[in-house]
Amino acid sequence: MGKLSFSGHETFSCKIYWLKKGYDLVKAGKRFTDDDAVVALGVGKNMVTSIRFWLKAFDIVDEEDQVTSFADFIFADGGVDPYLEDTLTLWLLHYQLVKKEKASIYNMVFNQFRRERTEFTKEHLKRFLNRVILEEKATFSSATLDSDIKVFLANYVNQKSSEIEESYNSILQELALVTSFKQLDQDGHLLDWYQFDLQPKQLPIELLLFVVLDNPTYGQSISLSHLANDPSSLGNIFLLTEGSLVSLLKDIPSKYATYTETAGNQVLQLKSKLDKYKILKNYFAQSYANI
Repeated sequence: MGKLSFSGHETFSCKIYWLKKGYDLVKAGKRFTDDDAVVALGVGKNMVTSIRFWLKAFDIVDEEDQVTSFADFIFADGGVDPYLEDTLTLWLLHYQLVKKEKASIYNMVFNQFRRERTEFTKEHLKRFLNRVILEEKATFSSATLDSDIKVFLANYVNQKSSEIEESYNSILQELALVTSFKQLDQDGHLLDWYQFDLQPKQLPIELLLFVVLDNPTYGQSISLSHLANDPSSLGNIFLLTEGSLVSLLKDIPSKYATYTETAGNQVLQLKSKLDKYKILKNYFAQSYANI
């Protein structure tokens, strides 16, 4: 885990078109601090700051506000999915958000917290964050954590009856990784509860391969345990049990990899010289061909 970082979003969750708008602003040679950035982006001043933060959190721009190769792949003229029309792109953005650690809560939730509880309240999550912060000998205010929790939930949960009414178009809600429900506490008070979706998922093989190939610590032979349990692994990122993950790995075409179970050893064996972006391009080319 890197240095803990909270806040920066100005209390706004990331809206579905903000990343494209921010990317286009930077590619046009403009800066978020320019006087006309508010006009160019069509949002208020605080939202300009929020867009800049989310571009960094999703690895669309680096700390110097320069666009990344990942951003160009998605959003450039001729990019594979500039308007985020394919769910695979949303899964990729979710992965980048967790892996990047610009906003620590996402990495902490999907790599650690979700293994402690499958159902939770805001208070459960806050206690977890405080515990990790204490372990890391860091300090953050209660208000800062409350704000991050609120925005985290707005990014993932469709909260139609929630106080966060502007969250309807938040970027990752379509993935349904976190859902909400109401439940009475022991005193009869109705509380908001949240649940991680641990059900099997139909995920594109190309998405799984990108995440595996993006991990610099993996070689060509990777155990199921690593794929399911490593930080920002397939299991953690996509909330997959080992059983669900095995079902997906068995469907990977042999031109990319083979999954084997020998004497209790469950291993994904990658073919040599695979290119993660070329694999994604093949996926999008096939998607467009089927339209």
